[in-house]
Amino acid sequence: MSINKVLFESIYNNCLRTIENTDNLYIKQKEARLKSSYIELKKYEDSDLQEFYSIVHELRVYEYLKKLSFKVDVADDTKAGPDFSTQLGYIECVSATKGEKGTLARKYFDKIQQGSMNRYEALLPRLTSVILDKSRKIKDYLNKNIIESNKPCIIAVGASVLANANRDDLILELMLRILYGIGYQIISFNPLSSQFADDGIEKHTFQDKGTKQPLDISLELNCFGNPDYKHISGVILNNNSIGQEIEKKYFCLLLNPLAVNPIDTSLLQQIKFFSMTGIDENGINYKWHNC
Repeated sequence: MSINKVLFESIYNNCLRTIENTDNLYIKQKEARLKSSYIELKKYEDSDLQEFYSIVHELRVYEYLKKLSFKVDVADDTKAGPDFSTQLGYIECVSATKGEKGTLARKYFDKIQQGSMNRYEALLPRLTSVILDKSRKIKDYLNKNIIESNKPCIIAVGASVLANANRDDLILELMLRILYGIGYQIISFNPLSSQFADDGIEKHTFQDKGTKQPLDISLELNCFGNPDYKHISGVILNNNSIGQEIEKKYFCLLLNPLAVNPIDTSLLQQIKFFSMTGIDENGINYKWHNC
């Protein structure tokens, strides 16, 4: 499959400008990663190349936070720890993928995405798995005293790989399901039969790696209702496609009501965010702010 060379050249050049216009040493050091991934993307005409999406996501988050006048300290890529430290808290970036080529996960994803219905079945495990992975990584940083225990920790999810061929509002709906349990009906995934089953629990299982006998991975839904995720203060969702720059509607901050270190909402005047506003006889109430 050929790539849109004009589009990717434009994205590459915009990211280069971000690097050239900063005085941050560690951002400047990302130029080598950007160039090598762009060369590989062109060589293999791989419009879904994970390394390229990852570095673009990091640079876009950095530039957008700077645009909002946040002070952003960037971590040394050669050392363990979150990507950024800001007034909001630590930020760990991750770019959602379609799954590794040749794996059952990727074959299933491609099969579902070729259809016109139930496309969320392919997206749900891809989004949930990155939340689980980064939650574990941040907990490891805390256990090893790599980061301060009294500062909010945020996962910034870049969904461009998924948003290229799916509605951005669908991705947001799934993230609300994953984090808050809002609107979830599809719960379990059986990798042998390649089917989801609505069994009324708050987890779904998915086989993520390998081409032989699957090993199920249990993935949470309603993560923010689980105290095991209290070290995660919030999740940023960038649900823009690769051809769209980050702007307010593509930069949503979803707050964890059980967070041990809540994010200071007085800092969020320019950021669209979602939070719990209370509990009554009708259930838990949530609200969007700064839409």
